[in-house]
Amino acid sequence: MKPIKVLKVAAVVSLWCASGVAAGERYMCELTVHSDYGLVPPKVLLDFSNNRSSVQVYDGYIHEVYGQPIAGVLEQSGSNKYVISWDVENLPISGNSRLSTQNILRFNGKSMKVTFTGYIGGYANHNRGSGKCKPYS
Repeated sequence: MKPIKVLKVAAVVSLWCASGVAAGERYMCELTVHSDYGLVPPKVLLDFSNNRSSVQVYDGYIHEVYGQPIAGVLEQSGSNKYVISWDVENLPISGNSRLSTQNILRFNGKSMKVTFTGYIGGYANHNRGSGKCKPYS
Protein backbone atom coordinates (compact mmCIF):
# COMPACT_ATOMS: atom_id res chain seq x y z
CA MET A 1 0.00 0.00 0.00
CA LYS A 2 1.43 3.36 -1.00
CA PRO A 3 1.31 6.23 1.53
CA ILE A 4 -1.27 8.86 0.65
CA LYS A 5 -0.32 12.45 0.03
CA VAL A 6 -0.38 14.71 3.08
CA LEU A 7 -0.87 18.46 3.09
CA LYS A 8 2.22 20.50 3.71
CA VAL A 9 2.74 20.97 7.43
CA ALA A 10 2.87 24.77 7.21
CA ALA A 11 -0.59 24.82 5.66
CA VAL A 12 -1.97 22.49 8.32
CA VAL A 13 -0.47 24.59 11.12
CA SER A 14 -1.90 27.77 9.58
CA LEU A 15 -5.34 26.21 9.25
CA TRP A 16 -5.30 24.99 12.84
CA CYS A 17 -4.28 28.37 14.21
CA ALA A 18 -6.93 30.07 12.09
CA SER A 19 -9.56 27.66 13.40
CA GLY A 20 -9.61 29.50 16.72
CA VAL A 21 -8.80 26.50 18.91
CA ALA A 22 -8.28 27.80 22.43
CA ALA A 23 -4.84 26.75 23.60
CA GLY A 24 -3.84 25.34 26.96
CA GLU A 25 -0.52 23.76 26.12
CA ARG A 26 0.29 23.19 22.45
CA TYR A 27 2.99 20.93 21.05
CA MET A 28 4.18 20.17 17.54
CA CYS A 29 5.54 16.63 17.31
CA GLU A 30 7.76 15.61 14.40
CA LEU A 31 7.74 11.90 13.67
CA THR A 32 10.19 9.59 11.90
CA VAL A 33 8.63 6.55 10.21
CA HIS A 34 9.86 3.10 11.33
CA SER A 35 7.72 0.93 9.05
CA ASP A 36 7.22 0.41 5.33
CA TYR A 37 3.45 0.73 5.34
CA GLY A 38 3.07 4.51 5.50
CA LEU A 39 0.30 6.45 7.22
CA VAL A 40 2.55 7.73 10.00
CA PRO A 41 1.89 11.48 9.98
CA PRO A 42 5.13 13.48 9.65
CA LYS A 43 3.81 16.00 12.17
CA VAL A 44 1.10 15.87 14.80
CA LEU A 45 -0.17 18.92 16.66
CA LEU A 46 -1.46 18.43 20.20
CA ASP A 47 -3.51 20.97 22.12
CA PHE A 48 -4.02 20.05 25.78
CA SER A 49 -6.67 21.80 27.86
CA ASN A 50 -5.34 23.97 30.69
CA ASN A 51 -5.55 21.16 33.24
CA ARG A 52 -4.59 18.40 30.76
CA SER A 53 -7.96 16.72 31.15
CA SER A 54 -8.54 16.68 27.38
CA VAL A 55 -6.62 17.01 24.13
CA GLN A 56 -7.31 18.03 20.54
CA VAL A 57 -5.25 16.34 17.79
CA TYR A 58 -4.50 17.57 14.27
CA ASP A 59 -2.42 16.21 11.40
CA GLY A 60 -2.63 16.01 7.61
CA TYR A 61 -4.85 12.92 7.65
CA ILE A 62 -7.28 14.48 10.11
CA HIS A 63 -7.35 17.58 7.93
CA GLU A 64 -8.03 15.49 4.82
CA VAL A 65 -11.11 13.88 6.37
CA TYR A 66 -12.46 16.35 8.95
CA GLY A 67 -10.88 19.71 8.08
CA GLN A 68 -10.34 20.61 11.74
CA PRO A 69 -8.81 19.23 14.95
CA ILE A 70 -10.56 16.29 16.60
CA ALA A 71 -10.79 15.22 20.22
CA GLY A 72 -8.34 12.54 21.25
CA VAL A 73 -8.93 10.05 24.03
CA LEU A 74 -6.48 11.05 26.76
CA GLU A 75 -5.20 8.71 29.47
CA GLN A 76 -2.49 9.54 31.96
CA SER A 77 -0.07 6.61 32.18
CA GLY A 78 2.38 8.03 34.71
CA SER A 79 3.83 11.23 36.02
CA ASN A 80 3.81 13.57 33.00
CA LYS A 81 3.18 10.63 30.63
CA TYR A 82 0.08 10.31 28.45
CA VAL A 83 -1.47 7.95 25.94
CA ILE A 84 -3.52 9.73 23.28
CA SER A 85 -5.66 7.78 20.84
CA TRP A 86 -7.91 8.78 17.95
CA ASP A 87 -9.58 7.26 14.90
CA VAL A 88 -9.78 8.58 11.36
CA GLU A 89 -12.68 7.11 9.38
CA ASN A 90 -13.08 7.03 5.57
CA LEU A 91 -9.59 8.26 4.69
CA PRO A 92 -9.29 8.41 0.87
CA ILE A 93 -6.25 6.53 -0.42
CA SER A 94 -6.70 6.09 -4.19
CA GLY A 95 -9.61 6.25 -6.60
CA ASN A 96 -12.73 5.48 -4.59
CA SER A 97 -10.83 3.43 -1.98
CA ARG A 98 -11.05 4.48 1.63
CA LEU A 99 -9.75 3.09 4.88
CA SER A 100 -10.00 3.71 8.59
CA THR A 101 -7.13 4.07 11.03
CA GLN A 102 -6.74 3.74 14.78
CA ASN A 103 -3.85 5.81 16.13
CA ILE A 104 -2.01 5.77 19.44
CA LEU A 105 0.54 8.39 20.48
CA ARG A 106 2.52 7.98 23.69
CA PHE A 107 3.66 11.41 24.91
CA ASN A 108 6.31 11.96 27.59
CA GLY A 109 5.89 15.55 28.80
CA LYS A 110 9.25 15.54 30.58
CA SER A 111 11.51 14.28 27.77
CA MET A 112 9.16 15.61 25.04
CA LYS A 113 9.51 12.29 23.20
CA VAL A 114 6.65 10.47 21.49
CA THR A 115 6.04 7.08 19.94
CA PHE A 116 3.29 6.44 17.40
CA THR A 117 1.48 3.25 16.47
CA GLY A 118 -1.18 3.24 13.77
CA TYR A 119 -3.48 0.39 12.85
CA ILE A 120 -5.25 0.21 9.49
CA GLY A 121 -8.71 -1.33 9.59
CA GLY A 122 -8.78 -4.71 7.85
CA TYR A 123 -4.98 -5.17 7.80
CA ALA A 124 -2.79 -7.13 10.20
CA ASN A 125 0.21 -4.82 9.90
CA HIS A 126 0.73 -1.68 11.93
CA ASN A 127 2.72 1.49 11.38
CA ARG A 128 5.28 2.82 13.80
CA GLY A 129 7.05 6.10 14.29
CA SER A 130 8.81 8.11 16.96
CA GLY A 131 9.98 11.64 17.47
CA LYS A 132 10.18 14.73 19.60
CA CYS A 133 7.78 17.52 20.42
CA LYS A 134 8.33 21.22 20.90
CA PRO A 135 6.06 23.77 22.54
CA TYR A 136 4.05 25.62 19.92
CA SER A 137 2.21 28.89 20.23
